[in-house]
Formats: sequence, structure tokens, C-alpha cells
Amino acid sequence: METRVAYLDVGEITMDTVELPELGPNDVLVNTQQASVCGSERYFYRGITVREEDEARGRPTEGGEYHDGEGRRHSYPMGPLGHEGGGTIEAVGSAVDTYLGGGEVSVGDRVGSLYYPTYTDYWVTDVSNVQPIPDGVDFEVGCLYEALACAAWAARRMDVKLGDTVAVNGVGFAGNVMLQGAIESGASQVIAVDVVDEKLDIAEGMGADVTIDASEEDPVERVDELTDDEGVDVAVEAVGGTGVGIKQALGMVAHNGVLALYGDNYEPIDEFCFHRFHEDGLEVQNLNAMHYTELQAVEYAREAYRAVARDVFDVQTILDNSARYSLDELPEVFETETECADSQDSLKTLIIP
Repeated sequence: METRVAYLDVGEITMDTVELPELGPNDVLVNTQQASVCGSERYFYRGITVREEDEARGRPTEGGEYHDGEGRRHSYPMGPLGHEGGGTIEAVGSAVDTYLGGGEVSVGDRVGSLYYPTYTDYWVTDVSNVQPIPDGVDFEVGCLYEALACAAWAARRMDVKLGDTVAVNGVGFAGNVMLQGAIESGASQVIAVDVVDEKLDIAEGMGADVTIDASEEDPVERVDELTDDEGVDVAVEAVGGTGVGIKQALGMVAHNGVLALYGDNYEPIDEFCFHRFHEDGLEVQNLNAMHYTELQAVEYAREAYRAVARDVFDVQTILDNSARYSLDELPEVFETETECADSQDSLKTLIIP
């Protein structure tokens, strides 16, 4: 069976057609229903990536096979691409019985992906790399599996306590989910910071008390005004890429506050000082659910999806403000969204094969 796949280089997405590998004993064949664009891929497309000396060690089982095949994840070209998505199991290997974490595997199951590639018509992967979409969760929501699991887990783990003040830097897809989590956790004041008016409008509609356009005013100064120079109890970084969100969050967080880090920052951060971490006794929360052991990642995703299945988060508003494209349009999608990187208003860009 042949399938389309995508590869990424700086400023270029290339579509190719490849032969799927034979189904191994522990493999499943998945028919892609929907994929979605991760913010990390937009940064890679712009040439913002990790230097060789900054590469993470990663889990011993990961290797580099899903990028350049030489052990470096962040060198170009990257691919086959896509790690957010889901679909339907079409066939299972002879030894496939249960999902990692439990549950019987059957042909016809709706599953979300925890691995590459999802910009494709079909993919073959070890059964440990997919998870069942819970009953009662809409298929379109379930296909957001990895992205939504990460964001929902972060919303549960960013340590917002009743009465806290919270600033969320970056209210795209993940930031929006975390903003909802802060409100649900009983924050007394939630501040949304972004450079896109449409995202700030959505955040306000979700219940943000204050919105700050960081392209129009200094967000740190504005937060100081709002908090009588004390800063916020929890400062969330959901921007990633170049470190601008980390600088903003660090500037906003109060003494003994929580610096909640979600975005992946690839480039070295100029003039970054760690003094406040020491002197202000800051607590740092790492909010990414996927980079522990394989079993922990699965359990964290399931924990997050229990909240999703119970309608804790308004995912429908996110989907209503998400653009949809076909797989063939992927090169144009990246080109267009890069040209308007500071005004891209889609909370999540969905790719439908």
C-alpha cells in the first residue's frame, strides 16, 4: 500500500509517496482521519531549531528514526512529519493484544497518535504509539490527542491555587486550554497575553479578566500595574520558539511564585539571568506530558483525557476557530502561516487527508 508523507526543510514542505512497511507482529495499520499542525513545526519551517550542542538526551528508545535517521532530531530535512492526529485501526499484527496502559485492541478502534507520522493517508506503527480515544469523545476532538492531552495535562499541573493571580503568555491552542484550567481552578484574576487580536478576543470570551496585546504595550509593565508591582502567582509560558515567552513570564512572576513552562524554546536566550530563580525562590513547573517514560506519557495522556471526556474544557470553541485544509494543501499552509506568523489567528490548523 502506498501513502503520502511530508518532509520539512527551511521554508519548504515536500510531499512524497512511499510504500508502507509490512505489518510487524506488534504493529497496527491506521487510516488517518485528521492531523494538526504543531507550533514546533512552524518554528522549524522558519529555520528556528536546536543547536547540536543543545540537543536533549531523550529516552533511550526514541533514537532519531523519525527525523533524519542519524540520531539528531532537529537537523534538516525532517520527516516524515506530523505527530498530532488520529484515525481508525485498519489491521493489527499477529502479536497485538492490548494497548500500552491497558485496553483490548480491535480493528475499527478510534485512536490518537503519540508518534510520527500523521501527515499521511495511512501509517504503520508499534501499538504502543497509539492510544484509544475514550468513548463519548467526538472523533474530531479525539484526533487532537497528543496536542490536547499535553495542554489538558498542563492545565491540571500548572499549580494554580484558589485565589491565585495568573498570566498566560501565548493564548493559542495550548495557552487557551491552560487559561481555561486557571479559571476552573479558582484563580482570582487571569491575564491573557498575545500579539493576535483574534486570540485575545477568544480568551476574553473564555473568561480572561484582562487581555494584553504585547505588540502594543509592554506586557510586564502592564502586569506590574495590575498587581501593584507584586507580579502574578503563576506565570505561564506557552509561546515557545525563541524564548520571548520565558522572558515575559519571568518578568511577571511574583516572589515565591510559579514559573509554568509549556512551550519548547529552541534558540539560546540572550541576556537571560537566573538571579530571580535563586533570590525569589521561584518554583518551576515543567508542563509537557510526553517527555517522561513511555508508560508515564501514556498515563499522563489518559489522565488528561479523563478531564476532556468530562467536558472540563471548551474544545468546541477552539475547533470553531480552527482552520481546515487538505493534506495536498500542506505546503501552502506552512507558507501562508509563516508569512503571517504574528497575525495567524487559527487556534489549531487541522489537516484532513
